[in-house]
Amino acid sequence: MESIVHLLSQYKYLLLLPLAIVEGPIIAIIAGFLCANKLLNPAITYPVIVMGDLIGDSICYLLGRVGVPTWVKWIAGKLGIRKEKIDLVRQYFNTNPVKTISLSKITLGIGVAGIYLAGNARIPYQRFIKVCLVTSALQYVFYLTIGVLFGSAYQRISNYLDMATAAIIVAVIAIVLVVVIKSKINPSLSKRI
Repeated sequence: MESIVHLLSQYKYLLLLPLAIVEGPIIAIIAGFLCANKLLNPAITYPVIVMGDLIGDSICYLLGRVGVPTWVKWIAGKLGIRKEKIDLVRQYFNTNPVKTISLSKITLGIGVAGIYLAGNARIPYQRFIKVCLVTSALQYVFYLTIGVLFGSAYQRISNYLDMATAAIIVAVIAIVLVVVIKSKINPSLSKRI
């Protein structure tokens, strides 16, 4: 973390954009801290971070749009995920794009899967990017504000974000395991899911 702070204060926006593409929330908090210390300009920092987030979302969307790798299909098949279930997810994405895309963006850890599924569900890119833009704009006002107010504690905040991400991932894996185990015990359940 210290090296990121040092590099950002030295290379500023040149480094901020690629870092925002890869890891937005903690970079926004660090950038807010640097804005509070007059090392970055908030009027430039905010649009750069939002743009980086949108580029990352677009890459993930594109990967979902061009297709699912064979190994992912194999794992999905082993977990009992069939084409009919995927079609239901696509239908849900198409009928609730704002809710599903926004929740995917703000959910730490597994949100990338939702963005990927939006591409795989063939949500029109124009609709997708509009929802992402509004969500990112609001989300990064929040993260930059945290950075400005509490940025000196960025290491501790990063640890809290990591713990929250781990908890969400563990919860999702537990839910998937429970559903898979129940569907193996009671095959009629898998038809209803």
